[in-house]
Amino acid sequence: MKSLLPWRRAGVLCMALAGAVAAHAQVLQFKWGHVYEPTSIFHQQAELAARKIAEQSDGKIKIEVVPSSKLGQEADFPLMLANDSVQIAYVGQATLAEGYPPLSLGSYPFAFKDLDHMRKYLASPLLADLMKGYNERSGNRMVAAVYYGARQVTSAKPLSKPEDFRDLRLYVPAAAAYQLFATALDAKPVTLPFMSLYSSLKKNEVEAQENPLDIVKSKKLYEVQKYVLLTAHVYDTLGIVIGKAAWARLAPQQQAMVEKVLVETAKWTNVGVIAGELEDEKFLRDKGMTVAPVNRQLFLERIVKRSTPEQVGARPGDYAKLQALAGAN
Repeated sequence: MKSLLPWRRAGVLCMALAGAVAAHAQVLQFKWGHVYEPTSIFHQQAELAARKIAEQSDGKIKIEVVPSSKLGQEADFPLMLANDSVQIAYVGQATLAEGYPPLSLGSYPFAFKDLDHMRKYLASPLLADLMKGYNERSGNRMVAAVYYGARQVTSAKPLSKPEDFRDLRLYVPAAAAYQLFATALDAKPVTLPFMSLYSSLKKNEVEAQENPLDIVKSKKLYEVQKYVLLTAHVYDTLGIVIGKAAWARLAPQQQAMVEKVLVETAKWTNVGVIAGELEDEKFLRDKGMTVAPVNRQLFLERIVKRSTPEQVGARPGDYAKLQALAGAN
């Protein structure tokens, strides 16, 4: 019997090695959910990143990109990421701030002076620190931030000044910073599923809405709205977030590779979104919409008179740091 022991040991060792090889060779299957149309640049980025990650992992990480709210609404994604029912998602900063309020800084109305100010924020230690705080609080992993676009107002009737918003049925997402924009202007905020927005505008259940122009174009809101007011009240961003369990399934070198790919493709997307905003404005004009600038100072004065960044969760001192970025080289 003793003579059989070495063989048994060898068998056990072989089985262990086989198990290790099988685990190493296991293909990870991830789903990347989002609410945008397949024609949107965000879907294009997700598809591009999925291809690059598959190539650089030798096929060991496969990502299926699922668009158009098929996996859920944006507000559902933080919980879905946490329970591993979706592994990657685009989630707006204001929605992420519902779980980590300091991230609401970038969604506070008129916090950014212009696009250049936003670009500095994307590359700043301030945003990096906020992302770190979110990761520690949530357990998920926000690996990159993508410029979503300047949020503008569209309406069925002309608007030009803060007083025009009184009692206006204005669609805004449920996040606190967006709600604040509506209430500070005495509008009546309306929150509904994103996929229902078109029909609600068509039925005049909602009179106006606010979103980047790319959304107005891709969702064909120009068919049910006549006016665009260029408020640029929020220069918005999306977080690319990987769920805690999904991140843990990646080996350290895979984590580094995935994060690098997502950061690089986010930069590609930022360039595309910025270029697309001018094209979208022309497109909407050609579709018959009246596009008008606005005196942002009038709106800013109303907002700061009735609210503070800390009211929606920003950390004391962060707003001053954000404003300092506007003058930084």
